Amino acid sequence: MKDKTRIQTSESLITAAMLAVAGGFMDAYSYIGRGGVFANAETGNIVLLAIRLSEGEWLMALRYLIPIAAFAGGVIIAETARAHKRQISAMHWRQWALMVEILVLCLVAFLPQDMNIIANTLISMVCGIQVAAFAKFHDNAMATTMCTGNLRSGTQAFHQYRHSGDRHDLHRALIYCACILVFILGAMLGGQMTMHFQEKAIVFAAMVLALALVLMFADEQSA
Repeated sequence: MKDKTRIQTSESLITAAMLAVAGGFMDAYSYIGRGGVFANAETGNIVLLAIRLSEGEWLMALRYLIPIAAFAGGVIIAETARAHKRQISAMHWRQWALMVEILVLCLVAFLPQDMNIIANTLISMVCGIQVAAFAKFHDNAMATTMCTGNLRSGTQAFHQYRHSGDRHDLHRALIYCACILVFILGAMLGGQMTMHFQEKAIVFAAMVLALALVLMFADEQSA
């Protein structure tokens, strides 16, 4: 009988690490290589949208509105897959989510610079899918495409540890810190590889996600 308490690979820390690497990579790639847009950080895009609107730069505002809408669309795609998971196939719905992410990122690699709006739109959609499909690891709510929530949760856990002495709180704080550090590593890799390989660099993020997908399939086979 399958152990009900066993943590699924899709919610394991190794999966969180790989998704965070890909998340940081995508943000650096879209900013450096695709026209200064943060595909993951929609708060930044919303602020830039507001600034452009206040300046009367309507077309420039649209440049930031599109990825925001695409991110929301990605969330809807993931939630739709979750709601219809029994009708999709024998595969886990999160596996389907990863497959869509990988295919879309591979497509982005072949879009030229004059199609940056489309490239950023697709990356934002991928990030929306990832945020919605992979929102919890080791029973901790965690984002792998942004750091603000993780920074808050990690700081809170560390503060609780200082007052309670409960090592579980310290463990949670370290998990959040590790996720942030891995995200930074992904962004560093994204920046360097984008400068060297330009549009094609995003294939590396797709490869990291593909590795996560392989581990999820391997987990099903061994379960």
